[in-house]
Amino acid sequence: MQCVICNSETAEGKYKEFGIGEKCGKALDDIIAAYFELLERDLEVSKGEKVPYYVLMMSRKLWFLEQTLWWQAYKEMKEKGEVDDEYFNRLEVVIDWMEANPKTMREIGEKFFSKCPNCDAELIPGSIEVKEDGKYRIVICKKCKKEIAKYYMPRKFF
Repeated sequence: MQCVICNSETAEGKYKEFGIGEKCGKALDDIIAAYFELLERDLEVSKGEKVPYYVLMMSRKLWFLEQTLWWQAYKEMKEKGEVDDEYFNRLEVVIDWMEANPKTMREIGEKFFSKCPNCDAELIPGSIEVKEDGKYRIVICKKCKKEIAKYYMPRKFF
């Protein structure tokens, strides 16, 4: 079965049951991890809320990503005509797919991003921290200190 997002790769990996291929799945993880970081830092998000991050993510438009260093650097590179990178093209395709498929995104959120996969802690505001590790930003559960998600920061941004 072809990937439902890009139609150019075979659906496999973490999101195979949703018809998503490995490369698009990695881009999806990058986008979700970037959201988690922004939601954790966002002053509008109350630490007392008991709403899972993926629900907060779904309630916002994807323009929320524009606040990230990652997305700002991409926009600057695009304006200068420096972007011919498959990674960023895939990000755009995945973002378009996410906006067009909120039901599937909710299912993915419920399955993979409502609780820590290591200790089962609810992923709600105040439950994560974000650390930098080389070319990745890593979202870590505050309870068990294990990785929940990470996103790639292309070398061009350093």
